[in-house]
Amino acid sequence: MNQEKIGAFIASLRREKGYTQRELADRLELSEKTVSKWECGKGLPEVVYMQPLCTLLGISVDELLAGERIPLADLLQKMNETRTELFQLLTLERLKFRICKLYGLEAESVETTDYGASSLTYFMFCKEGKYVAKYACENGMNHPELEPAVCAHLLKKGIPVSRFVENKQGAMISVDENGRRLHVQQFIEGTVYGYHRAPEWLMGQAVRLLAKIHSALKDFPALPIGIGAEFFRYRTPAATLQGYQSTLRKAKEQGDFSIAEEIRSNMRILERFPDFKLDAAKFTCVNTHGDYTITQLICGDTCIRGVIDWTTACVHPAVWEILRFYVYASPLCKDGEIDIPDFTDYVRQYLSEGELSDYDLENMGRLFFYFTAVCDFYGQYYRSMTKNRAVYLQQAELSAKLLRWFDVHIEELTAALRELANERR
Repeated sequence: MNQEKIGAFIASLRREKGYTQRELADRLELSEKTVSKWECGKGLPEVVYMQPLCTLLGISVDELLAGERIPLADLLQKMNETRTELFQLLTLERLKFRICKLYGLEAESVETTDYGASSLTYFMFCKEGKYVAKYACENGMNHPELEPAVCAHLLKKGIPVSRFVENKQGAMISVDENGRRLHVQQFIEGTVYGYHRAPEWLMGQAVRLLAKIHSALKDFPALPIGIGAEFFRYRTPAATLQGYQSTLRKAKEQGDFSIAEEIRSNMRILERFPDFKLDAAKFTCVNTHGDYTITQLICGDTCIRGVIDWTTACVHPAVWEILRFYVYASPLCKDGEIDIPDFTDYVRQYLSEGELSDYDLENMGRLFFYFTAVCDFYGQYYRSMTKNRAVYLQQAELSAKLLRWFDVHIEELTAALRELANERR
């Protein structure tokens, strides 16, 4: 919606009806300043005032939001669009009221963001500054109640993370009138790079920062287990093959024939998957971010300004998150192919700040190969009902490419990492 166009339309209609700004404001029981703000294009009428305003001006809400008169036929076509827009506006107005009630922050405007695949995140522009309000997805992988404490601990250790805002009761997590949990944090200015768009400086800085995070969280209480013994017990190639049958049916039913072929390719690899004997207890398992990817880093020109979204903080094998960041961030991996010399140099950067055992290094590739094979990412895409579910499809497509690469190159990668382990002796 064009606020300036709507504002000019309101001003024109007001003059046609012979109202002054004061007279129109009085009829709506608002301030003259509010009407002036609308007409200057610096804000839209709140949802509760739209219909009374339109009645006074002799137009429909559809015409108000379009900023022009609409012929009847076109008006009928726009009705469904307007209902959606009104619902979105009402949602944002309710959020502004909720944040004011819970936190005492008066939001002048609120924007819905496209960050995250399942969480609801909003940017709020307040007199006090810019903030982020977030409803974390409520599932077994997310622990929003732990996020503020984890970030407070890391801030004390010099790690750039979010600063959370206390509500009026002194708590970091609030519950709205519908029983949903939300939190508010200060906004971190910077750039977020997309998958496989990391500049060269960011790759080294990010993996060294990950090592520092692992060190900083050593004295934090143990977080929930992420990839552990239970993962290997229940996520097996045989179980995943069975689950893929359902996903394959969904792909064919929806006419996604290229996806169906990718699923069949994954299944063929699973049918002959190597019998790795991976022992979760032998990996260096650490408190960590849980979802440390390039899209979770807020960057300046040459430095990382913040690591966000700690709702998935948990205990993972350190090497899993090291390799996962690389395959999502490095431009060299955009086609799902790992540049082994570049990757080993990247791991050396982690070792300059952190510690890994010989078992970690030798089995890093095998662990990620196993993880990629036994996780049905296409199934996650089809099950999701969130507006950003395309993120899951993007992850599934990359995972399918990686799976094919690992199937051919796993021993080559393992040999290179074993040699890296030998360098330290």
